[in-house]
Amino acid sequence: MKKAVLVLSLLALILVTAACQEKELPQPQAITELDQCEVCHMMVPDDYNTTQIILENGRVLKFDDIGCMFEWEKTHGDDDIAVRYVRDYLTEEWIVLEEAVFAYDSSFVTAMAYNVLSFKHQDEAEQFIEEQGTGVLLTVDDLYNHHWERNMEMMKQLKQEHGHTDHKHGEHGEMMEKKHQDEHHDHSHSHDHDEPNEHDAHDHDDDHEDQN
Repeated sequence: MKKAVLVLSLLALILVTAACQEKELPQPQAITELDQCEVCHMMVPDDYNTTQIILENGRVLKFDDIGCMFEWEKTHGDDDIAVRYVRDYLTEEWIVLEEAVFAYDSSFVTAMAYNVLSFKHQDEAEQFIEEQGTGVLLTVDDLYNHHWERNMEMMKQLKQEHGHTDHKHGEHGEMMEKKHQDEHHDHSHSHDHDEPNEHDAHDHDDDHEDQN
């Protein structure tokens, strides 16, 4: 009898454990133009910089830089956190923090100049570092030992170039510009061929009249 009770208890424990493991994580919330960072209170950009924490009670905390997210957690702890999300630098896809890898160098442009970029795939992070010719690969464990310090020289430069970091981050930063410059060039090139230049056409008509 005792053996049967023990077996039933073990089965119940296994079922409860399985149910907990199958519990779906809350999904990341869309970024809106009204969102402000929980730490620095700047506008949150809808780009690769953005991170978010979803608490057990369902409250969503949004951040404009992964560094701000870690600063918040250092102050408030992680007891009430259900999940943390970051975004892939290349695709801007949301990733659970623990499933991402990271690249760091003080030259990497991020919203608040913490200079840490997130990647879904390690090989893409390694390739990025190789292409930049600088940087180190970090794991999520490394982030908890990382010295979260802002690059104030970069912040000063961003303010000079863009007035103030009120955050249209997709519009600034050398890496973002490099990332999209080919697409922009192709679009501009096709646009030049598709649309006639009215001024040139007018000059051509004037030349024709002069010849007559």
